[in-house]
Amino acid sequence: MSAFGAILLAFEHVWHGEVVPFFPFLTNAVNPKNRAEMFTEMATTGVLMATLITVVWIGMLVVVHFAEKKAAEEVTES
Repeated sequence: MSAFGAILLAFEHVWHGEVVPFFPFLTNAVNPKNRAEMFTEMATTGVLMATLITVVWIGMLVVVHFAEKKAAEEVTES
């Protein structure tokens, strides 16, 4: 499912004209002023989004681990 989300996000960037099929591939990379703004946004918003998604993923792994552990204990008790 995450691959589908990544494809949708890539499509959204192409749809809004942020990514183009020719060098430099990112439309804001052409102008140095826009390039600095783009890198700032990537460094703040992009890193925050990646960190949040990773934390949520780790949380989901912890929940699943304890759910599986509880289910295994219930099976051994029966």
